Amino acid sequence: MPTYQHRTVTTGDIKTHFLEAGSGPDLILLHGGEYGASAEITWRYNIEALAAKFHVVAPDLLGWGQTDKIYSFSDPAGFRIKHLQRFLETLAIGEAFFVGNSAGGGLILRGAVRRPAPWRIRKMVTICGNASVFKTTSQADLENYTPSLENMKKIVALLYHDPKWRSDDNIRERYESSIVPGAWEALSAARLRSPAHRARSTTEEFVKQLARLDIPLLIVSCEHDPLNQSDWDVNFQKIVPGSKLHRFMRSAHEPQIEETEEFNRVLIEFLLS
Repeated sequence: MPTYQHRTVTTGDIKTHFLEAGSGPDLILLHGGEYGASAEITWRYNIEALAAKFHVVAPDLLGWGQTDKIYSFSDPAGFRIKHLQRFLETLAIGEAFFVGNSAGGGLILRGAVRRPAPWRIRKMVTICGNASVFKTTSQADLENYTPSLENMKKIVALLYHDPKWRSDDNIRERYESSIVPGAWEALSAARLRSPAHRARSTTEEFVKQLARLDIPLLIVSCEHDPLNQSDWDVNFQKIVPGSKLHRFMRSAHEPQIEETEEFNRVLIEFLLS
């Protein structure tokens, strides 16, 4: 039996689904950005342990899971950040711990450098997420997805190191999540680029903003991650002053699933230290 509740709230006119459990300091868990991701798929093995210490809230982000399928072409990240801000206001959540896997971690970092600050972050953790500053060419394999079990199998192979997690059941669950009406369209919208639009790199400015961060940060990396450069964690730590680093040795991109007990221990230790 799940140790968490499924809840849905409407913020503005956007329906947002989330998981909730426990009591104590507020802890926000943000899932990754791959096709088929959801709060439940990403965090189901962690919530019970975390709920013993925290009030855990894990939303399905815009376009994923059971949350409305919406995408903003004018400000994709900003729209998600603003939605999360309104969602937390609806739940009367103020200062909180923020933990994000992959794109969820990148979203936290992008929110953390915004002024005025959209959220009140006590401490933050990014798991294999650096807002695409140090990604590899394998990232394209994750993003160029046409719905099929065979193509989901390729995505799952990028996420997990241990073959046991590449099971037919896991592939099918993620595939079913990826074909919820509107899900593929909302996630694929990011690929569309107007011929009149001139691409402008904002990475340099983003790195400068990260260097000014004063929020405690834990960088979590994995030894077998095909989606980030092999030394991304060390280089990212150099950018953010005072940040801490933990590398998991038996995971690819989702240590919260592949090394659950160790992950929960490391996370709780950092947040409560």
